[in-house]
Order: sequence, then C-alpha cells, then structure tokens
Amino acid sequence: MKTFCQILLLIIILVSCKSEKQKQFEKDIIGEWSFAKYVELEKQENYNQILEEPPSPFFRNVGGFVFKENGTLMDETGFFDFDEGKSREERRILYKGDSTNYKINDDSLKIFNPIEKSWNKYKIISVTNDTLTLQKNQGYYLKYYKQTYKPKPNETFDKIIISSSGCYGTCAILSVEFNKNGKVFYLGEKYNTVNGFYTSNISNFEYEKIENSFKKANIMKLKNSYSDSVSDSNTITVTFVKDNKIVKTISDYASQAPPELIMAYRKAMFKYQLIKLSKFETNKNLVNPTFFNLYIGEKLIFLEQSERFLLLNGILNGEKVHININEKYRLKFSDVDKDFTIKTDGRFYKYQNQVYDIGYNFIEINNLEKRTSPSWFVD
Repeated sequence: MKTFCQILLLIIILVSCKSEKQKQFEKDIIGEWSFAKYVELEKQENYNQILEEPPSPFFRNVGGFVFKENGTLMDETGFFDFDEGKSREERRILYKGDSTNYKINDDSLKIFNPIEKSWNKYKIISVTNDTLTLQKNQGYYLKYYKQTYKPKPNETFDKIIISSSGCYGTCAILSVEFNKNGKVFYLGEKYNTVNGFYTSNISNFEYEKIENSFKKANIMKLKNSYSDSVSDSNTITVTFVKDNKIVKTISDYASQAPPELIMAYRKAMFKYQLIKLSKFETNKNLVNPTFFNLYIGEKLIFLEQSERFLLLNGILNGEKVHININEKYRLKFSDVDKDFTIKTDGRFYKYQNQVYDIGYNFIEINNLEKRTSPSWFVD
C-alpha cells in the first residue's frame, strides 16, 4: 500500500510539473518570432529535402510567427498553395491569408495549416527571452529569434505600389496599388486567379497592417536594388509615395532583399485574392495597357514597373479639362492590338484630343529628368 501511494504521489507530481511547464511555455511563447536558422543534429541522406520546412512555392524560406494569447497566430510568411499539377497555363499561386490557430500540450506545439487542413506538429525544445527552439524532424532544430520592432511613427506613406514581372516559369504578372484612403487598384496580366483591371476597398486597419509589415524592413535604409546572378527569375518592385512624391522604390530580383521586405510584399501582392474586386470603370479608352515608356525628346526616362503603374492610375483617374499644354514629354504605349502615344507636361496628359489632369506634376516632383542616364539607379 505504501509503495502504491508513493507511485501515485510521483505521478501527481510529474503531471503537476508538466502542467507548470506547459503554462510557462504558453506565457513565454507570446510575441513575434523570426526564423533564424536550422541546426543540424545528425547527417541525413535526405537533408536537402528536410530543408523544405516551412513549405513555400517561392525561392527562399523566410518566415516567423506572431503568437497571441487567445490561441491565434499570424504566420509571417502567409499560407500559399501552388497548383503545380495543372497545365502551365492553368498554374496559379493561391493565397489563404496569414491567420490561424495554435495550441500547446505539454511540450508539443500544434499549428493548424489551412492549406493541408491539418495540424503541423513541433516539439518545444526551449523558450528563452530571445530564442525559440522547435523540433519538427529528428534531424534538426528550428531556431527563431524574438523581434522587437520599433517602426518610426512619422514614417507613413500615402500609397504603396507592388508590381511583379514575369519569369521563365509561371510567375504572377500583376500590379497593385494600396491607398491610405482605402482605395485599391489591381491589374492582373498573367498567371493570376483574376486577370484584368479592378478596384476595391480596404479598411484603415488593413492598410495600416500592410504599411506596418513594410516598416519592419526599415524601408528608408534599404538599398534601391537587390539581385542575384541567376537567369530567368522574377522581379518585384515596390514604390512608396508620400504627398505625391516617390520617396523610395526598391527592386528585388530572385528574392534577394531582406526577409522582412520579402514577407511584406508577398502577402500584399496576393491580397487581391482575399478582397472583393470590381471591374475598373473609366471613360478613357486605355484598354489595360501593359507597358509604356516615358521620353523627353528621344531620351528614355527610366521608370520601374511599380512607378509606371502609379502614373497609369493617375491618368486613368484624372479629371478631364480644357487646356492647352506644353507637350514636353511623351508616353509611348505598346498594347496588344495597337501602339499609341500620350503627350504631357508632367501634370496634364493629352490622349485622343482630350486632356486629363492628375493634380500634380509627376515628372517635376520626382525629378525624373535625371533618370535619362543608365547610371542614375546606383545605390
């Protein structure tokens, strides 16, 4: 009897200890954690396959988690699916958002995967003030570092524009503009779930969420361009606008930018899949122009894809006026069915004998005449 009581007491103590450990994990895990590295425990033949965790249809695995007290979690990478089994022309990247649920049982962490409709299971090795160590596979640990971002409160933007170019594969070709007033403009060209020109609206909260995700990257201290010496990859350009002026444009080829920027633009550019889109209505006969160049005389003024989309939206939303303009610059469009030209002084744009006012001089405010030299875009 004595032995039985001792064993029972030991079991109660062990259960109590586990319960306290779980409570401590639940408390310590709250916060934002960014993926840092893999720590290999033993050499395995399929190690390269193991490093697919966490899964992603993109080039680089970056990510992290924001654990909240109510059992909800934000995946910094977002949940993406890629219907690779379909024919080339049917392939699309599908975005399912970034929010999900998690639960802790003893030292077991479970995160619900909305793509696979199942729980991803991890063993919690340790949680300290600045490091979270998880084990997904017997061969390695996953290390996450705690983040304490302090975005500058006065670093705000009126517009954020993201554009994605094509690649040798089935990269999405699209552009999307988010306005501080909640207005969204979206142009899908190829390999998107929706193609065409659309508008939408988002709440102030949603805009601030997008803006804050970019601010984690310390936008103004980033380089203008990131690239890798590989061919046939995708280029993402992101433009930030304040008081009608382009304050920063960043080009990222083959996902070489800092992880915070990559995570921000990936989720923002595919957000069109989560909001209600309406066909863009305009009385201007510009049928989804996919490309144009800006010239002064015969000199080309360089614009990134996201900057061209910014200007295009200004023209499409411009007010019709009756005025004579100084036709100093020209926009030469290359469309599917025809080529055409818009003449402008930077503020007023003349097309088919109609003049449209975008409200400010896009060329002067951004000092674009300096961009006639290929060397202007140097970090």
